[in-house]
Amino acid sequence: MGRSGQFVEEVRRLYETQKQALFSYALSITGERRAAEDAIHVAFCNVLQRSKPSGELRPYLFKCVRNAAIDIRRLEQRDDPPASLFNGKHGVDPVTRLQADEALSILTPDERECVVLKLYSGFTFNEIAAIRHVSINTAASWYRRGIERMRAMHKEEITND
Repeated sequence: MGRSGQFVEEVRRLYETQKQALFSYALSITGERRAAEDAIHVAFCNVLQRSKPSGELRPYLFKCVRNAAIDIRRLEQRDDPPASLFNGKHGVDPVTRLQADEALSILTPDERECVVLKLYSGFTFNEIAAIRHVSINTAASWYRRGIERMRAMHKEEITND
């Protein structure tokens, strides 16, 4: 189970380039900033204690963050909606942040996760399916339904104005 210096460096670089995406993803699951940070910490500790995975490291790391976030959410038995995915992100105006948070809050947890992985983290449906342990069709379906629900909400808001 030895960790090579090269592997540790690869994990460090991945953290530096993906920390906001990992945080947004963990936050979409836990619903709480501290719990999201804890999930990332647990995931990185677990990754560094194991040998390098056989596949690509980025999807594997997101899968580890997902598992840690789910475990933390279960322990805390949280049912409240997720906190803002834009916490700490500069350049996002408050109106856009509020609209995006509101749109994501109407989604089921599966839909929200797929939308966040696709739009915020840039994963393909194949990668999302691997992270979630579901078929590509299921991942694409959750994403499509989530986008449709957010569009319907947006159209309803325009109609009511």
